Amino acid sequence: MFYKYETHLHTSEVSKCAHNTGAEMARAYKKAGYTGIFVTDHFFNGNCAIPRELGWKQKVNLFMRGYKSAKEEGEKLGLDVFFGWEFTLRPYAADFLTYNLDKEFLLAHPYIDRFPLKEYSELVRKNGGLLIHAHPYREAEYILYPPRPKPHLVDGVEVNNTASNSPDNNNHLAWRLALKHPYLIRISGTDIHTTEFAGLGGVAFRYRIKDSQHFVDALRAGDAYLIIDGKITDREGKPIEEVV
Repeated sequence: MFYKYETHLHTSEVSKCAHNTGAEMARAYKKAGYTGIFVTDHFFNGNCAIPRELGWKQKVNLFMRGYKSAKEEGEKLGLDVFFGWEFTLRPYAADFLTYNLDKEFLLAHPYIDRFPLKEYSELVRKNGGLLIHAHPYREAEYILYPPRPKPHLVDGVEVNNTASNSPDNNNHLAWRLALKHPYLIRISGTDIHTTEFAGLGGVAFRYRIKDSQHFVDALRAGDAYLIIDGKITDREGKPIEEVV
């Protein structure tokens, strides 16, 4: 038996580019047979719907809306909902999924959205957070510079970013990066912005994840299977020959 988790998900309450609310996402993933989801909305330095001119505390409170919406619906459905975010490095438009930190961390560290990657990475990891480089080789109009992966500043890499199966994600290059640096954690994520793609990506475990720290520990232990195009695969991306 596998327990499936979405690792890269956006809600319309917080991410400008998302089309569905946290509650709608929760219902879609419950229907798709998932055990849980990680809400990773765009942070204030990304495509975020929270007005930038507001004070830090007010912005943080508003930033929690998508997660809270998903969490409340998840509790009704029996779907586990966890909190994270997607940090964007400017001007390169490189994105980094951040796990195992909470609202209290954000309130205690004002304006970390302005930090350079090295300082941000040190702060996140010092406080028990996990940093994953999302779609490191994506090609898009909003990405103005060539990719500049910095594997020594992250804990892992998103080797598969489904994102509607766009070839512009260059997943094969992300895989190459992970193979070159075998100490990097490998994850898969749907990067979902609309419910129609629920169930295509994420990770799976043989056991249920208790909380974000358990998620981090499970990834570090190498216990994660990758969900690619809706199929559960091993760490190398090879399909598991089992009925799920």
